[in-house]
Amino acid sequence: MTPMSRRTFLIAVIILFAGNCGSSACAQANGNLLASNLPMDSSLGAIYADTPIDTAMKTQNPTVALFKSLFVPGWGQIGNKKYFKAAIIIPVEVTLIGAIVHYAGKTSDAEAAFKAETDLTRKAVLFADFQDAKDQRNRFSWYTGTLIFLSMFDAYVDAHLAQFPSPGKKLSFDIKNGNGDYCGIVLSYKF
Repeated sequence: MTPMSRRTFLIAVIILFAGNCGSSACAQANGNLLASNLPMDSSLGAIYADTPIDTAMKTQNPTVALFKSLFVPGWGQIGNKKYFKAAIIIPVEVTLIGAIVHYAGKTSDAEAAFKAETDLTRKAVLFADFQDAKDQRNRFSWYTGTLIFLSMFDAYVDAHLAQFPSPGKKLSFDIKNGNGDYCGIVLSYKF
């Protein structure tokens, strides 16, 4: 089987499974895997948790979390008690900032050497060095800006969602049946 025909076969199986999900087999599987205490909104076919939001839990303000992550790498994640995320963001962001400082120095030195040179052949080589250092500095600046933006809004969203109930399981697998209209498989991992 070629890769294209495998992909087509997989898509056909998924469509076939989704189309036949109103059957009793899917309903039986759905009944076995889903918790029976979850209320069902019959008008939308949606299942929702009846656990209230924990307002007693002390969380940080989402806007404060956003600005913490803007000014100090990983500070917003630490405030949200997301230490694993902070452990990833802090060294990566510090490394990228270090690369910007390094290439900014190289850019400055290469520009000074280029301007001081009088030999045209050597001046062309020094200009290429200057341009390369400037491009590297700009590239790492974009990487750093993107990472800061992502960490800011990650901290913002985590602060908003901190009071919502969380499932007790780290890894969960559910088959959802929407009153015979659709069927879905949900695989989630909480980290």
